[in-house]
Amino acid sequence: MLGLGLASSHAPAMFEPKERWPLVYSRIPEYTKASQPHTARLETPEVIQGYIDRINAAFDVLRQQLEAYQPEALIVVGDDQGDMFDTSNNPTSAIYTGEELWGLDGTSYRPLEERHKVTFPCHAELARTIHKGLIKKGFDLASCAVFKPVGRAAHGVSHMVAHPVPTLIPRLDIPIVPIFMNEYFPPLPTAARCYNLGKALAQILAECPERVAIYASGGLSHDPSGPRAGWIDEPLDRWFLERLERNDGEAIQHLFTFDSDTLRGGTGEIRAWITVAGAMQRRATVVDYIRAHHSKVGLAFAYWPGVETAETGRAAAEAMMQERDEETGEDGATLRLQIAGSSQESE
Repeated sequence: MLGLGLASSHAPAMFEPKERWPLVYSRIPEYTKASQPHTARLETPEVIQGYIDRINAAFDVLRQQLEAYQPEALIVVGDDQGDMFDTSNNPTSAIYTGEELWGLDGTSYRPLEERHKVTFPCHAELARTIHKGLIKKGFDLASCAVFKPVGRAAHGVSHMVAHPVPTLIPRLDIPIVPIFMNEYFPPLPTAARCYNLGKALAQILAECPERVAIYASGGLSHDPSGPRAGWIDEPLDRWFLERLERNDGEAIQHLFTFDSDTLRGGTGEIRAWITVAGAMQRRATVVDYIRAHHSKVGLAFAYWPGVETAETGRAAAEAMMQERDEETGEDGATLRLQIAGSSQESE
């Protein structure tokens, strides 16, 4: 059964100390540096540390959800970006059906020699069951039964796994089922296709005895190496998060039906969130949203609680917000609007 949904950004800055955030921000194209948003200059080291504290607190909430639900497997949906695959073979979607895979700790902002191999256990039997079920439902995912990254062979698995999974599962004691989606390289899957993939996953897992959670890795709006690098489309991000809170699946299925500079680049990672929304088919709880220029991403965190953990999960999120109210002296009612479903600015 599929009983818990999670989602978060996976930007490299999220997993680095504040001293490295200026380095992250500096790696935008040279031609964009003279046209950055004025709000980027307001992100002092103290502000960035505040972002990091909020990121850590939000991941705490997601971990609490996992601990409360106690899944036997975690499906991880996200993009590849040329790690597992290259232009010789870049599938629209693929599922890893092997026993384990590996990646590197740290991020690409650290020297390769300072990073270490991390092994991730995988639920191969469940992955094969999912793969067969999806084929029957008209979703022809590529099968990766042997771990052999060809894009960046020395890096291992895509950072959609390597960055956030050790934070969500510190002991790495929950096996994962990675589903890779092409979210960068045209032609791209439509939002409706992603949503329906999520629905198909839920139908397949309804027949499985294992307790399964699903996690969307990546997003929201960003274009780290393109013409909008450093810019974040906050209105788009908040519109999308509100649709999740309302369980408005119809609206989010139209997100990529038109072309837009904003929807190009890394913003395509929203497809993973759409997939999980399709799988859960109920209201999400948005834990936090941060417009962080130095991370080059609109950072977001959300979950869809299992029936038996809904009250526990919401209480944990509210407690986190209350604690932040007391520490910062900000208006608690304003901050808690993020949970209640408002798009009001809280920063």
